[in-house]
Amino acid sequence: MQQLITQLLDDVQLMQDKYESVKASGEDYDFYSVVVPFTNNIDELLTSFIQYETQILQLQYMNKQKFDLLVSNIEELSVECHFKRSSRKLFTEKIKAVQYDLSYIQRSELYL
Repeated sequence: MQQLITQLLDDVQLMQDKYESVKASGEDYDFYSVVVPFTNNIDELLTSFIQYETQILQLQYMNKQKFDLLVSNIEELSVECHFKRSSRKLFTEKIKAVQYDLSYIQRSELYL
């Protein structure tokens, strides 16, 4: 699970980088050649991540609602990072929340 969470954290950072790039250039990424393959990759990672749900929900500060929101935010970010019309404030808040929760799970995994 440690490797999976590290990969998700790396991909979330990549989403932030893509978002900054699209905002700076003003050009959206191509949906079929860039967005679809990227989101498919994220969906595969999330499918693997969800298999650990029972273990993750045993953590002190994690519950079903928070876990579902984490997965949902990652899915949304994987699409939003490719389009200039995405709100900077909302995008940034989601990125921070996802990074915080993934880091918490990663740190706490040692105690599972």
